[in-house]
Amino acid sequence: MKNNFIKKIDEAIITQIIEGNSSAYDEILREQGYNINDIENYANKNFKKHSFLLKGLINKQKDLALLEKASLLLQNALEKNIDKPISYLRNLIANNQFQVQYRNLDNLGLEEIKEIIKDQNLLELLEQLEDDQK
Repeated sequence: MKNNFIKKIDEAIITQIIEGNSSAYDEILREQGYNINDIENYANKNFKKHSFLLKGLINKQKDLALLEKASLLLQNALEKNIDKPISYLRNLIANNQFQVQYRNLDNLGLEEIKEIIKDQNLLELLEQLEDDQK
């Protein structure tokens, strides 16, 4: 019962702060000897930090999804023996350190394809592959 009461008070305080009515709480904190500017600066820094980390996580997930899609398209192109994507993949291999490691394209698995293309501009690669399939 006590925990429910405390949760309801917390929810009411948070709701009022979100709605923009935090001046009463600021005054209470000032009376207790807290510096409101320090608290706001700390909150802003944490917000910016977490926002930056969240954006980074979202971008990483997008990049992984693009890498997966491009790898599958190249693997399908290898299986169907489509010339343009195969020549593009050969050029990537020739321009990277993978020359000796990946001589036989027929035996490339999804993970090897990912390793070859992961440092490329995935958006451009996907556009080229999708254009080649049309």
